[in-house]
Amino acid sequence: MMSPMFESLVVNSLTILTDEPDDATAMVWNEAETQAELEGNEKAIYRLDLNDKEILLEDIEDLIAYNKIHKVKDFRLDKNEFFDEGVELLAEASALDKLLTLSLAHNKLSDNAARFIAASKVLVKLQKLFLQGNQIGVEGVKALVGSDSLANLQLLYLNVNPIGPQGARALGGPGKIMQLQELYLQNTGLGEIGLQALCESENFKNLKLLSLSKNGLDDHAAELIYHSKAFPELETLDLYHNKISDQAVDQLRSSPNLPKLKALQVDWRS
Repeated sequence: MMSPMFESLVVNSLTILTDEPDDATAMVWNEAETQAELEGNEKAIYRLDLNDKEILLEDIEDLIAYNKIHKVKDFRLDKNEFFDEGVELLAEASALDKLLTLSLAHNKLSDNAARFIAASKVLVKLQKLFLQGNQIGVEGVKALVGSDSLANLQLLYLNVNPIGPQGARALGGPGKIMQLQELYLQNTGLGEIGLQALCESENFKNLKLLSLSKNGLDDHAAELIYHSKAFPELETLDLYHNKISDQAVDQLRSSPNLPKLKALQVDWRS
């Protein structure tokens, strides 16, 4: 049973949005201020933000039983202490079937957590998944990419996970997450081999943002992107903290294969 103190924390961490999660124009109200107006409105989007609240495994059990959890569409649980076992409970919790956004960053999660999410029969509406700063590797990426449940995923945040070239091959290989619009792979050890796998893939035809910061890339990597036909809808390309010359930047900006590119992010040079 949820303690009065923990219930107070949950209630004070619950807000209602008038628009989609992460929409910069969304209005946010505290639950207490809008309960009378929106209590019966099934279209209301609830955000529960419990980042860095020392949430343990037993707290996850209490959260799943909370009487308003079935209305939560945006769930933030970064920097807590429930590990893979807590993710397994979340992935099996039928009350979370409305979730559109799930953030589990910096939770010391392994490939097993990714497998639990991928195998979930509950999280089928998920559009945004934040997994940065964990220990998810090749096998976890394979599970995510091959998941039928994640076919609606539009944003995948994998920064600072040990994915490496093999993980990039998994991302670029046969899979179900074909609707991705944003893919974040900062500091994941892709290297040129991993980048080549992405550039040869057919999975990213809808991708609008690709973040490759801090992956040991150089001008040859920029040339791979220049010639690739994998990213016809790309609008933002993040290459910060790589070794990309001004000449390579100019080349990328002129690529006929990146007709919609608007923002090319590289380190400033004097």
